[in-house]
Amino acid sequence: MIRAKKEERDLLKILLLGEDEAQRIEVRGALEKLADLEVELSEADPRTIKREASENVDVAMVVFGDNSEAPVAWLQSQHNVANRPMLVAVLRDRSSQVMRTALRAGADEVLFVPLEEVDLARALLKISESRRRTDQAAAGAVICSVTSVSGGVGVTSLAGNLALALRYSLQKKVAVVDLDLQSSDLAVLLNLEPQHSVLDVANNGKKLDSIQLESSLTKHASGVYLLAAPKRIEDSEKVHTADVSTALDVMRQIFDFIVIDHGRHINETSVMAWERSDHLLYVIDQSVSAARCAWRFLDLYGRLGIASVQPHFVLNRFLARHPITEKQITDTLARPIYARVPRDDTAFEQSLAKAQDIWQVAPRSALRKSFDELAVKISGTSAEAVGERPAKLMSFIMSIANAYA
Repeated sequence: MIRAKKEERDLLKILLLGEDEAQRIEVRGALEKLADLEVELSEADPRTIKREASENVDVAMVVFGDNSEAPVAWLQSQHNVANRPMLVAVLRDRSSQVMRTALRAGADEVLFVPLEEVDLARALLKISESRRRTDQAAAGAVICSVTSVSGGVGVTSLAGNLALALRYSLQKKVAVVDLDLQSSDLAVLLNLEPQHSVLDVANNGKKLDSIQLESSLTKHASGVYLLAAPKRIEDSEKVHTADVSTALDVMRQIFDFIVIDHGRHINETSVMAWERSDHLLYVIDQSVSAARCAWRFLDLYGRLGIASVQPHFVLNRFLARHPITEKQITDTLARPIYARVPRDDTAFEQSLAKAQDIWQVAPRSALRKSFDELAVKISGTSAEAVGERPAKLMSFIMSIANAYA
C-alpha cells in the first residue's frame, strides 16, 4: 500500500484490479513514481472481488490481459452502482476493437501499457479535480445539463420530464433552467406562461439574492420551478454568462436539483454551465445525423478540456426494431449508452392534447418509467428505496382531482 503524507481528504484512493500479480506490477510501479499525487492503493482479482468493494474508492483501474472476460464483466457490474468510482481500463492491446470493448463495458478512461508517467498523471489529476469540484458542490444542488448539437432529438422533452421525475418520484426540490434562449420551448412543454424570465436576473445592477431570484421563477403544478427564457427572441442577447453563473450559484443553495436545457446551441454560457454541472447528458436518437453530430461534439468537448464532468449519452425515442441498432451506435461512438427513453407517440400526444404531463395522462407507461429510472440514476438513490408507491399515489390523487374538475 502506498502511504499518504497528507490528510485523508487529499488522498486519491485507487483500487487496482488484475487477474494475477504480474498484471498489476507495472501499474503499481508507475503509481509509485507519481510525485504530484498522494494515492492509497489496494489490489484485487476482478474474478473474485465483490461488487460493493468499489465503495469509498475514487478510481478503479482494471488491467486487461489476454482474456478480457473478467475485466469486462467487472466493469459492467459497476453500471448501476450508485456513487461508483471513475473506471480506468489499462490495455496492452492498442487495437480500436479492444478499446471499444472497454469503453462499451463502462470505462471512463483508457490507458495503455507501458504506462507513460505523463499520461497516467494527467488522467489521475483530471479525476482528482473532478472529485474536488464534486466535494465543493456537495452542500448545494446537483446540476444536470442536457444538450445536443443535433436538432429534433428531444433535448427539451428530456430536460423537462427529468425535472418532473425528480419531483414526482423522489420528492426533491427541483428547478429547470431554459438556456435555449431563442426557442423558449420549456414553458410550452410544461404548459406555463411565465411572467418573468432569466432576463429578470440579468443586468440588475445589484447583487442577486434568493428573494429576487425566487421572484423570477415560475412554479409548475408539480412543484418544479422554471427559470424561463426571455419572451422576445432579441432579448436573448441581453442575457450574459456572468448573470447566469450568479443565478446558478444562488439556485444551488435553494434547490436539490437543477436541470438545464441547453438546446442545440453552444456558446460561452453553455461551457460555463457544463463546467459547473455534476451530470452532462447528451441526447441522441437512432439516426446517422445524430451519431455524426455526437462525434463532432466529442471532438469539441475534448478540446475544451473540461475535467469536472464527462458526457453521457441518452438514447431518446428508442425503438428496439429500428434499422439502426443501439450496438451500431455504441460501436460508432465507442461510448456506452447511459440511459434509454422509449418512443411513445401516444403518451406525448395525450400530454399535449390535455395540457398535462405524462405522470397524469400515462402513469403506467414505459415512457414514464424510463424518466423515473433516469432520475434515480442521476440522484444515486436505489430503485428499491424509491419504489412505485409515490407514482401510484400521485396517479390516484390526480384521478380524483380530474373526476371533480
